[in-house]
Amino acid sequence: MKEIRTISIKCKTENTLEIAEMTEMQGGLKARTDVDYDKIKLSIIKYGFSFPFFIWKSGKTNYLLDGHGRFGTLCKMQKDGYLIPPLPVVYVECKNKAEAKEKLLRLNSQYGHMTVKSVLEFVGDDFELNTDEIALPDTTLSFDAVEEKDDSDSEEEGMELSEKYEVIVTCEDSAQQEEIFYQLTEQGLNVRVSTM
Repeated sequence: MKEIRTISIKCKTENTLEIAEMTEMQGGLKARTDVDYDKIKLSIIKYGFSFPFFIWKSGKTNYLLDGHGRFGTLCKMQKDGYLIPPLPVVYVECKNKAEAKEKLLRLNSQYGHMTVKSVLEFVGDDFELNTDEIALPDTTLSFDAVEEKDDSDSEEEGMELSEKYEVIVTCEDSAQQEEIFYQLTEQGLNVRVSTM
């Protein structure tokens, strides 16, 4: 007899919905690969369903404002035989579909960025970061080289003239970005990571 696997719920809200009661709103806004879905699946299996869906209710339709990757993954898992219990949701008020879309874009916006350094400082010694399990924002590595001061070119005492030179490397994913970052820092280069 085949074992029934159930998704564990690791957050609580006043409201829940069955997966069949939700409607995607995002459409093709974000592209996801099978690898992306596999990472989400591993996360759900390891940590459970840990964050509620944000929902805009319009009439009888419950539109997803976020969590489309988790939603798609849960649908795939349900087809594979997983039991998906009612899922925690938080209702977001919107006047109409246009406002709901505006809020969806703001929800997906990043008003700051993470770097390899900031992520590693955040993680600290609390746990080992496994970049195969998570998908941090795609980043670009930049290298700043400061030209040394040439006293003969400077008319003012103590004035430092410097130029910055930048090389941009576009990485396929956060794992490659982290690998290149460590290789270059080991070579003594001043490496700066930024998100594009």
